[in-house]
Amino acid sequence: MTTEINWNEFRCRCSAIRKLLSNGKEGQQITENQKEELNRLLEKEKRTEKQEEEVKRLQQLKANSGKVVLGETCIEYLMEVYAWETEGMISVGKESLDVMQLKKGKVGEAEAGMLLSVVDGEIYLQDKNRIKNDYLSGEIDFYLGDSVYKATNITDVKNAFDYPGFLKKINGGLENGQREQLAGYGDITGAKDLFIANCLISFTTEMITDMEYKILRKLNCTTTESPEFLEIWPNIARSMVFDNIPPQQRVHKIRVEPFSEFEQQKLYDRVKYCRDFLWKFYEERQKL
Repeated sequence: MTTEINWNEFRCRCSAIRKLLSNGKEGQQITENQKEELNRLLEKEKRTEKQEEEVKRLQQLKANSGKVVLGETCIEYLMEVYAWETEGMISVGKESLDVMQLKKGKVGEAEAGMLLSVVDGEIYLQDKNRIKNDYLSGEIDFYLGDSVYKATNITDVKNAFDYPGFLKKINGGLENGQREQLAGYGDITGAKDLFIANCLISFTTEMITDMEYKILRKLNCTTTESPEFLEIWPNIARSMVFDNIPPQQRVHKIRVEPFSEFEQQKLYDRVKYCRDFLWKFYEERQKL
């Protein structure tokens, strides 16, 4: 499938921004907050020994600002991009994902949108076309506004698999990469109200039947009347339907802050660097 590819058109998927920004140990760079902390410490007339050590550490990070050392996670992502763009191939390991959990997330997306609309009193809209700007691309779940590129609100739905899992998400906050993903959507669309919405949606009848079959097979039972099956199935079946829980208790939203100008520029610079990396890798492969 290998064809001539223009790597200058590479855009980072919003879901992979955190991966793209990962640095190798020698390329750790100063963050916006660390930059402010360094300036604060430098303004002090007297500093403790511990503060002097922190100044040296932060100055080293600042010195790395023009130095790029891609982290292993970043390179792994770029190799996934390369494999897809050149041969249309993905990592087969992804097929080992829990199929039912993946299916529940996809099938429940529309229902989650309706649940959000009920809870927030807004009509959430969908646009499944991939959105993009010069550096990023992504597929959003829901938005509010005249159109996706004039959105005021972008909300990404994360459907919990079960009730304990939903409760854990309430107490766990944002997961790795979620802040960057939503901020990326905001960067593309201009939306300032960005949310992760953890939702609890009932299993479909088909999925409940699939689970029933799965339990039967695991217990080596031939019928749903088997004592072993009847002992555990009622609890499992009850734990797959959540309509008895009020809608307001089945949605937990977390607001996400948009990228600052500092973060945006850092991300754009990284995309440009990764384009060069992909060009060089591509050219070396063509020589083989």
